[in-house]
Amino acid sequence: MTASTFGSVDDPVDTRFAMLPYIDELRSAEGLSRRLGFAVRTRRIRVKPGRSAIVAWQREESGNLGEFADWGFTAAMTSPDKLANARRRAARHGQELTVHEAADPRSAGATGAVLVSGSVLADPRIGKHVARTLDHLGGDIDIIGYNPARRLLLKHTPVQGVPEFVRIGAESQRHLAEAAHRWRQAQLPSLPVEFIGRRHTATRSPWWGTGDLHGHPDPNVAEEVGVIIAELHRGMPDLVSGRGSAADRRAVGVDARAVGEPIEQVETVSRSLVRLLPERATDIAELLLELTRRIGSSRELREIHGDLSPDQVLLANSDCRIIDLDRSGLGPIGMDLGRWIAACRTNPGLDELEQPFLDGYRSAGGEASDLGAWTAWALLTAALEPWRSCSETWRDETMQTVDAALSALAGGSHSPDGGVRVGGATP
Repeated sequence: MTASTFGSVDDPVDTRFAMLPYIDELRSAEGLSRRLGFAVRTRRIRVKPGRSAIVAWQREESGNLGEFADWGFTAAMTSPDKLANARRRAARHGQELTVHEAADPRSAGATGAVLVSGSVLADPRIGKHVARTLDHLGGDIDIIGYNPARRLLLKHTPVQGVPEFVRIGAESQRHLAEAAHRWRQAQLPSLPVEFIGRRHTATRSPWWGTGDLHGHPDPNVAEEVGVIIAELHRGMPDLVSGRGSAADRRAVGVDARAVGEPIEQVETVSRSLVRLLPERATDIAELLLELTRRIGSSRELREIHGDLSPDQVLLANSDCRIIDLDRSGLGPIGMDLGRWIAACRTNPGLDELEQPFLDGYRSAGGEASDLGAWTAWALLTAALEPWRSCSETWRDETMQTVDAALSALAGGSHSPDGGVRVGGATP
């Protein structure tokens, strides 16, 4: 990319948001394919404004060298030291970084920017963890998800054995294993998590089920999930909320970490949304103000899933398992309820799962929560996902999500008899 295309009129908002060159190219499958010399699909981008950006890509057509030749990353880096470190780490595992171009320093701040690409094994943060994990695996490996510089998800089928799900992260996965242990202690349906190797950055779980609730919506299963989540929220409240002794907490395995403050999360997202969509700044400010008023004082913490949605529910006939406990910990129960409702309202075909979930939650003694506010919170925190997922229609999708958040805050959630619970209504 030349200086003339930096901040081009085609999509200057990308550059304005990231404060870096190359961003419009990183998010474009067509532009990135031209740069790499083969056709790719852009999967997910992560940006630190003014500092770095990295996008995961997958080849459109699989090659003959296996999964790890079909996935990779391209990054814009502004730190010469980080670039040098990334090159050294890649070389340790027999990988190389391709340097495509260096931008004019005047277009990207005092240090300039360099555009580089590499394989998953050359990833600047998780490449070394991937390489170490592969030493413990044999047989067939399929990459099923890649969040650059953060995590890699694999389906591993041993030469002699059954398939398993492998998760490799940039940081310790101990919190994930501890959450799975707490769920087993409480007899809640999830999957066991075991470490691979001694560094606690990679885990394995059984490859279970025939699909998930997102791909196979079933109101009866959604109702059962509501019951399960009510049991999770209700379980051992004194210990989980910190009123029990440390010894008691350790004895029953509920020494959970606290999730992030919900208002801080939505404030961070809101700042990015305003940079991307300055024309919605007033609406976003009003949302943030009202959310702060209605849920900002939430102090009653319980064990929550933390990222609850239908695609986190695996199915096998009428049985289910709730997975991905990476964000599980202590938090307001409304976070789980709001995330579920938001997922049902923003994904076509899932609207039929909202009310059965709430019915199940209520029937199992689920506690009161301001559903309208928590749904708006969940929608707003997810409003950047279309941009991060490199969707070509991200602007329309994000606009619709902001509108849905405003609607949820004003209207609450639907009740079983067809009425509407306003504002602070409860399930």
